Amino acid sequence: MSYLLRILILFQLLIGAETARANPADYTVLGVITSSKVKPGVALMKQKSNGKVSAFKEGDEVVKGTKIKGIFRKSVTFAYQGKTFELSVGEENPKEVKEGESRESRIASNLTNASGIEKTGDILKVSRELKDSLSSGEGLNKILMQAATIPYVENGKLIGFRILEIDPGSIFDIAGFQNGDVITHINEQPINDAGLAIRALGSLKTAPTASFSYLRGATPMNLTIQIH
Repeated sequence: MSYLLRILILFQLLIGAETARANPADYTVLGVITSSKVKPGVALMKQKSNGKVSAFKEGDEVVKGTKIKGIFRKSVTFAYQGKTFELSVGEENPKEVKEGESRESRIASNLTNASGIEKTGDILKVSRELKDSLSSGEGLNKILMQAATIPYVENGKLIGFRILEIDPGSIFDIAGFQNGDVITHINEQPINDAGLAIRALGSLKTAPTASFSYLRGATPMNLTIQIH
């Protein structure tokens, strides 16, 4: 299964998650939804000491004295003890950064000539072997960095998530997505609410197929992913 493809794949873990208490060095970042002008970003983080997963919005205080400053495509920045620290997706240790600086690097898996993936019309066929390699360990971390995703609001209502900065040769590129596309449904379920998005993604974990509805401008588009 391609990460929606990156949007919220790990956000299904939010179900039952409790608020963790620690400083930035006690976390790893599992995934992010980038902040937009009208919606704060969301970071999904795991506490190292007990493995608990928690979701935090930009501006949230993780623990007294530690506040999330920014949520970006590949990292989260924290204000801690009068300094700014940045923790990238999948990394173990936050690094201090000066104001305005960022350590974010461009990491992508180029699947242009990969075996086990084929696009025909609006159907993307992915082998189970490739799916498993892309959705675990370091492979998943790379997928999470293949595009930026921000909430898309229309007339004051969240209707989906816009994909931007798609890496050439990434799963998004191979699937046919273009910068600016807005994904609105997963398996015919709207993702205009965090709870609905979590449930929709939860249903994809073991499913042999997955369907996505999205908008390209005002034109409705569809993509079906088949695991074989």
